[in-house]
Amino acid sequence: MGKPKHEGSSAPSNDWFESDLCDTLPCLLYAIDHDRRLRRWNEQLAMRTGYGDDEIGEMHAYEFVPEDERPVIENVTRTVLERGETGTVESSLLTKDGRRIPHEFSWSPIKDDAGAIVGISGMARNISEQKRRENELQQYETLFETINDGVFVLDADLRYTAVNDAFVEMTGYDRDQLLGLHASVHSTEEGFRRGEQLALEIANGERDVASLESEFVKKDGTLLPTETRFTYLQKDEAETIVGVVRDVTERRNREQTLRKQRDELKTLNRINVVIRELVWALVSAATREEVERTVCTHLADSDLYHFAWIGERDGKTGGVDVRTEAGIDDGAHELFKTRDEEGEWERPASEVLRTGELTVINDIETDDRFPKSIQRTIANNTIRSGIAVPLSHGPTIYGVLVAYAARTNAFSEREADGFEALGELVGFVIDAVESKRLLFADRVVELDFRVTDETSFFITLSKEFGATCTLEEVIPGKDGTLLEYTRIEGVPTEDVLERAKKSDAIRRIRPVEETLFEVSIAKASPVLTLAEQGASVTEAVAEDGTARIVTEVPADTDIRSLVEPFKKAFPASELAGKHERERPARTVDELRAELEGDLTERQLAVLQAAYMAGYFDWPRASTAEDVADALGVSSATLHQHLRKAEKKLLTAFFSE
Repeated sequence: MGKPKHEGSSAPSNDWFESDLCDTLPCLLYAIDHDRRLRRWNEQLAMRTGYGDDEIGEMHAYEFVPEDERPVIENVTRTVLERGETGTVESSLLTKDGRRIPHEFSWSPIKDDAGAIVGISGMARNISEQKRRENELQQYETLFETINDGVFVLDADLRYTAVNDAFVEMTGYDRDQLLGLHASVHSTEEGFRRGEQLALEIANGERDVASLESEFVKKDGTLLPTETRFTYLQKDEAETIVGVVRDVTERRNREQTLRKQRDELKTLNRINVVIRELVWALVSAATREEVERTVCTHLADSDLYHFAWIGERDGKTGGVDVRTEAGIDDGAHELFKTRDEEGEWERPASEVLRTGELTVINDIETDDRFPKSIQRTIANNTIRSGIAVPLSHGPTIYGVLVAYAARTNAFSEREADGFEALGELVGFVIDAVESKRLLFADRVVELDFRVTDETSFFITLSKEFGATCTLEEVIPGKDGTLLEYTRIEGVPTEDVLERAKKSDAIRRIRPVEETLFEVSIAKASPVLTLAEQGASVTEAVAEDGTARIVTEVPADTDIRSLVEPFKKAFPASELAGKHERERPARTVDELRAELEGDLTERQLAVLQAAYMAGYFDWPRASTAEDVADALGVSSATLHQHLRKAEKKLLTAFFSE
């Protein structure tokens, strides 16, 4: 037992504190006087704090308590000394090395023979383990209530004895309604049977934890896909079941999406094979008819689609005229051509020709865009879905491609993207075939247009300044632009450049010679519009607000299909003349055709641009950098194309 530093005269002399007995007790025992000095203590104080008895005898009682907790201890001490009340408080015992050990301090007054309070006797119990268990329990309770999954506890009769908030929210019941409820109310018959089998396997030692995927029955009767993991726990000699329920709706949807994506990927791979074969077949197609027949045949011959056809707008009726078709559609195509008995409706193919936008029908039988009469009839047909794609190149729509499939939702977003690319490819090939046909045609139709539409830069310029604008050369530019070399007379160069800055149609303009301008034009150009529709512009002059534009097209061209889109783009225009003529057989033309056949499209464009820009003049009117900038390519690329083109021209000239 710790000895006092000195004996106070008022200290009791009886042996109320036997050393041997006190030192063997697990609790810390002590006695302090009015000055808060330790008068007696057992060995537990030295053992727990790390101080020696001599050190303890010199210390104030509060030195064994952390400074931030001393006000509470002082309050209890004062109450005991002044009122004689007993007290208990939880605080920390501060060790010599600064550690805090949780203790429960209980105190009572020490009185002398006259009943006066002369000190305090106390006991401190180490509650570290108790605090650890409390913290652990609190952590479990926090986890139990904050976990996103539903947690439940069942008794031996399979009735709920505890549930967390997530489980309550999942079921739709109130907590009071759940407690005591039998677990079978949340299981389907099949799910409960499987759960019983898994519980039996746990009881037989075949598994420690069971996992069950089933449908969870909510209070309102709706089914929730869940995964439940549960096991047995022993508590107070009774078995309980503890389980966790997880809502797997999102996972199921994700798995379903992945399965769908895998199926789509397989389909896309098959589509890519079809398109790849189709591209190779289109390379050798010599006519538009052959191009269209090749497309429809390849699609119909695949196991993906039952029927395919290509149509164009009928100039007389405004409807859709079929050009070619392939496959077997069980009469669906003819069905779609009929009029709705309940009123007029626009066929998807006709809508595509009008808007230029792709359209997909994933389920013809239920799609609201189809009349009821067709939906009733299509039920007996194998066709279930379809896609209509514009065949376009630039602003020109050459027709519409329609494909039918025998399955619903056959055209996913990615599959539709593939068809859209196919439509652009076919439109490009048709444009190339038509341009080639024009180039080698023996007979052509010459169309003479008169245009007064002031959206045109050159028409406006001629009207405002009395200028004469004469087109000398036109070259296809980059990104849908046209590079025009135009001679503008009767107006100062500064005024031309200033006026061009205010025009949205002009991408770039620069003077090449005194009156010759190089103009990159993107829109609101009659010449550009006609060129994009496959016509060859042979003459274009704008004077006094009126432009005369002469074009050539093959003799068998549908003139209406060219004129109508042009007049739609430029309402203030008219077809002033049309006559057919034969092209004279000229050696120069033959040579030029042969050379143009040898040159690539880019080599020809670079050569023409360099020539018109005065690159070959001496001194040069334009540098290589000027021409490259106009074409939107690097100087190195320009030189590469130019040298190759020059070599081909010189080879043809010097060869036999």
